[in-house]
Amino acid sequence: MNTPQQPDHEQKPKPDKLVTIRVNEHDVSMEKEKATGLEIKTAAMVQGVAIQLDFSLFRVVGQGQLKQVDDHKETPIHDGEQFDAVAPDDNSGGMPRDQRG
Repeated sequence: MNTPQQPDHEQKPKPDKLVTIRVNEHDVSMEKEKATGLEIKTAAMVQGVAIQLDFSLFRVVGQGQLKQVDDHKETPIHDGEQFDAVAPDDNSGGMPRDQRG
């Protein structure tokens, strides 16, 4: 017996893969494997991370080194990857985490 299928316009597209990253030590789920800095910050805010869109976003690489993520350039993201969102008035200047005062 055939069961009727829902019309295509009623089906929600499923994400290719759910990616969980960390932003300021909080888990943030993303529905795609590439995102702009603005998309990452927006997702983090919606999911309760206390940041603002004007914060600078940094990918944590290597031994606490930070690499800035552009708000408008798409970048690959991976499960467990860590990001820091820093207020514009923060004077750490992209300094490695272990050297901040």
